[in-house]
Amino acid sequence: MEVLIWTILGLIVLVGILAGILLSIYFLQEKLIFNPVRLPLDYKFPFDHEFEELYIEVDLGVELNALLFKAKSSKGLIFYIHGNADNLRYWGENAAFFLDCGYDVFMYDFRGFGKSGGKIKGERNLQRDAKSLYRKMCNRYTEEQIIIYGFSIGTGIATRLASKNNPKALILEAPYFNFISLVRYHKAYLPAELISKYHFRTNRYLPNVKAPITIFHGTDDRKVPFYLGAKLKDLNPNIHFVAVQDATHNDMKSMDLYRKEIKELLN
Repeated sequence: MEVLIWTILGLIVLVGILAGILLSIYFLQEKLIFNPVRLPLDYKFPFDHEFEELYIEVDLGVELNALLFKAKSSKGLIFYIHGNADNLRYWGENAAFFLDCGYDVFMYDFRGFGKSGGKIKGERNLQRDAKSLYRKMCNRYTEEQIIIYGFSIGTGIATRLASKNNPKALILEAPYFNFISLVRYHKAYLPAELISKYHFRTNRYLPNVKAPITIFHGTDDRKVPFYLGAKLKDLNPNIHFVAVQDATHNDMKSMDLYRKEIKELLN
């Protein structure tokens, strides 16, 4: 009898510990997933290309910091949704390639990143913010001039945005089938569907995109594995899937195949 009591007590303690761990992950997941880096409001971006710094209100009392880079002779706009971590100080370096292809580039920091106000509190925040910013850019450009570009975690936001609008094209770099599948890849022991506030259902929204779609994925990507991107390629007849041999998660733009394909796409 005494052994049974201690066994039951032990199980109760174990369940309590596991519940505490799962609750901690649930309430800390914004920090774990996004890992934002702040910038002082007086920070001066060091980019050589011409750009306009913007503060755009997306919610009551919440302004997001954005950069609009200007090409010398613009063909249109790349609406760029970046990945997790860091801020525009880092992501802004990606604008140069698109500027050389003749496109203006709009980039913004998520809530709590860089100089952006507010905090990310759920997927709906991110989707609504992207929608609001896209509408702002539609005041400057026609949709026929706008290419939505998503990188890594930003691909889920970009795909939904493209499915609800009519951009010129959608480009995804290192996308996932959906975010739950990505969590399972990295943390197979977690009950991802039960504790995640974020689902980013790329697979659900991609079939509804009417614009041409190009997907780039590196075969050596370990952060968003290649097979998760490859699962998307048959979900829409407008998809052009480009497997970039030997590319990892962060060196795509140095790859000859990527540069060749992008230049052809943007010409």
